[in-house]
Amino acid sequence: MNKLKNITLNEYINYLFVLYAFLLPISRAGISILTISLFILWLFTKDFKSKIEFIKSNKVILYFLAFIGFSLLSLFWSNDVISGLEYVRKYWYFLVILVIATTIQKRFVEYGISAFLTGLFISEILSYSIFFELIQWKNVSPNDPTPFMNHLQYSMFLAFASLLLLNRFFYENKMKWKVIYFLYFLIITSNLFLNGGRTGQAAFAVSIFVVGFLNVKNKIIALLSMFALVLSIFYTAYHVSPVFKTKFDTSINEIHKISQGSFCTSFGARLGLWIIGGEIFLQNPIIGTGVVKDMNDFVKIVEESYPNKDCIKHLPSYHNFYVQTAVHLGIIGLFLYLMIFYNLLKLKIQDRYYFTLMVIFVSVYSVSSLVENMFHEQFSAALLALFSGIFIAQNRIENEV
Repeated sequence: MNKLKNITLNEYINYLFVLYAFLLPISRAGISILTISLFILWLFTKDFKSKIEFIKSNKVILYFLAFIGFSLLSLFWSNDVISGLEYVRKYWYFLVILVIATTIQKRFVEYGISAFLTGLFISEILSYSIFFELIQWKNVSPNDPTPFMNHLQYSMFLAFASLLLLNRFFYENKMKWKVIYFLYFLIITSNLFLNGGRTGQAAFAVSIFVVGFLNVKNKIIALLSMFALVLSIFYTAYHVSPVFKTKFDTSINEIHKISQGSFCTSFGARLGLWIIGGEIFLQNPIIGTGVVKDMNDFVKIVEESYPNKDCIKHLPSYHNFYVQTAVHLGIIGLFLYLMIFYNLLKLKIQDRYYFTLMVIFVSVYSVSSLVENMFHEQFSAALLALFSGIFIAQNRIENEV
């Protein structure tokens, strides 16, 4: 009891942070409850004023706030304020960045990352169990075994986690842990290709080269070794995973249909969305149309000018956060969004392991956002909040020493 009494509010926050990281891959309710709990506790910490001063000095946080602030400001020229408020409402998940960045202590940084991997491991056990039809989980199909979230988001989680472990493999000196990390890397990568999320697979294929270039001194060897690894993984997945084989064959067929002018496929629909989104952006290039949840402007243009793309007018978003931001917020909004990641990469982190992990994370998240609105979905927004906060905290910790 005496030990509990001696624990400060900041320490309670650190322990809750580890729980937040653990629950992030497996619980929507956990994300929501802990986001608000951490933020409320943070408001009552004794050193709150110094934390505000730190926030004022951190460009990553300032650009987060500027982007969200400009989104709110755009309601003044949005054609549906209520819908726009509903759209912006999801950004409250980013409140936890303020807490993590200013409060997390050195030893809890790695605890948080390990807790995240543990939570994801539980998700993977369920995913494999669903795939091999050992259990039935809600309405999840064995052909797309994603137990807790949309398969596009899940694939991004798996892509990042697999490369996180590969990065750990390069930095670990003990052979026992090297073997463990590489085996877990293979388990997560296998799960990535058993699922139907091509988003994460594409992010993995691109970002694994980042891992190689950052960890192997000879860049030619890095290029060739990562290329060989990607080729062997994709070749094995094609011949072992029926889901990946179907998706790969479908992708080739979709590209052929696009060349013939058909947009009524997954890839074709996205391309059609981006083309029309670009047209809407050019009509309002500086400040955009204002944030809005519906796609009424898009539907109107499809009906008036693109009858051959009529099959895509029912889609709920542009499936590309860069296009969606450009349409809603124009060049100003897109600039603010890109500056979040630019300043994240500019963080001065001396610990090479965390620096490389930061670059890998930005790569995976940026590529994934090309085909899905990751910034605007609960799980993927929380993932960005967690690791952005961790990298800012690491930068703060190093400067405090």
